[in-house]
Amino acid sequence: MTLMNQPGIYFDIGENSLRASRENEAVELPLERLPDGRLTAQCKERLIVALKQFVRAKTWQPRSRALCAIGARGVSMRRLSIPAGAKEEFQRLLLLQIESEFPIPPDEMAWGCRNLGEPKRANGAIAKQEVLVAAVKKDVVADYQEILNACGANPIFTLAGLARSLLCAHPPESYAMLDVGNRQSELMSFEKGVPAVSRTVFWGSDSISGSADAKLDALAQTIKACPTGTKLFLSGNKLPEDFTFRLAGLLGNGWQCERLDVAGDRGTSAAILGLKKSAEYNDPPLLAMRVKQTNGATALAEPDIKKWLARAALLIVALLLLPYVEAFLLKPHLAKKVSVFKADAARLGVIDRELDFLQYLKQNQPPYLDALFVFSKAAQPGTRFDALSMNGHGEVSLRGAFRDGQQVGDFRSKLIDSGFFTNVTVEEQSPTPDHQKVNVRMSAQWKPAADLQSLAIGPTAEEIEKAKDGKELPAGAAPPGFPSAPLPPGKESR
Repeated sequence: MTLMNQPGIYFDIGENSLRASRENEAVELPLERLPDGRLTAQCKERLIVALKQFVRAKTWQPRSRALCAIGARGVSMRRLSIPAGAKEEFQRLLLLQIESEFPIPPDEMAWGCRNLGEPKRANGAIAKQEVLVAAVKKDVVADYQEILNACGANPIFTLAGLARSLLCAHPPESYAMLDVGNRQSELMSFEKGVPAVSRTVFWGSDSISGSADAKLDALAQTIKACPTGTKLFLSGNKLPEDFTFRLAGLLGNGWQCERLDVAGDRGTSAAILGLKKSAEYNDPPLLAMRVKQTNGATALAEPDIKKWLARAALLIVALLLLPYVEAFLLKPHLAKKVSVFKADAARLGVIDRELDFLQYLKQNQPPYLDALFVFSKAAQPGTRFDALSMNGHGEVSLRGAFRDGQQVGDFRSKLIDSGFFTNVTVEEQSPTPDHQKVNVRMSAQWKPAADLQSLAIGPTAEEIEKAKDGKELPAGAAPPGFPSAPLPPGKESR
């Protein structure tokens, strides 16, 4: 398809800026992109506000045609040969050929084609038409189309390199073009006047300096690697005066570098000048890429009020019904929990009765262990107890062997001083036949429970720690706090 009739607005959409021109007006706006290359929402809103004032479209007027030049990033070009025929048949064959040559269907791309001369017939075969097809994913130009539609313009996209090629005066059959940007540049090569290769070079005017010959030499090697002739046309802003001479020297003998004359006004670029020239003379025609219109193309600027009201009403109804739906869905789960709680409540009566019984036993049980602890603390080494009896009334009687009478008196005194017993009596005391021990029979009575509650009876923290550290005790030894006593005959450890 070709571009007929001069459109009123021209756009050069780069990586970091958008330039627009109409009649004697021009503007340059910065672009902010996401990591995937799409424009941010804030950037689109700012562009719509600024371009609406620039386009100045009236609602009662037809949409203005906007001719837009885009970079080569993401664009694929193919040279195809299609059998010539009627327009409808040629279009059908072209779509089939595009579908076989490109990885995605035509409906998912912004694409266009340009005839390369007249149909040719060879050896009586069917005449074939050579066409150049350029295509890019629809997502690449979707943001631009959405913004321009919102501003009242009808965008038509083409390659910036093709637009810049119209500024080349008397170009040879094979040549190359380099448009230098701030951080990256665009290189396009032509063979017999037809674009052959278009690529993005990650090198820009920010890399130009007096000591940047190594980077400039890498750029020269990239240019010579393209299938081109020995003619290079340069365009771009912020290029030093000696840049053309330095690059020609690095390219080598036979290469000619020519800089395109582009006005440096804000909003003007080589691509925009090429678009204006093409629209004015329409010779040669540019390759125009169009995007299939979608219903949501202008949704950013003209929101559907009825649709949003319906969504808001639906959201309100959902919020009102949510508690009832939640109760209905959670009813089985809650009923199961309630039944578990009821079953547990029935067991609480039994648990309470058992707890009361255990607390009664704890409060009324005789202090047997406390009495044994007092005996163990009062006994001295060498003391042996042969018999010990206690009852619930607090009556205690014991029979044992002590070393001498002094030890018996000390033992009795310690029992009385403990405050645990009210009465300690030595009922019988007799020496053994070998006069090595004294056999003693004693009786005692512990105090009432009310008096015993005020006493602190039990091992101290240090004694407990010592008991923990004594993991293994020798045979016949007692734990800390208890008197050691020999084992009965025949019970020695083996």
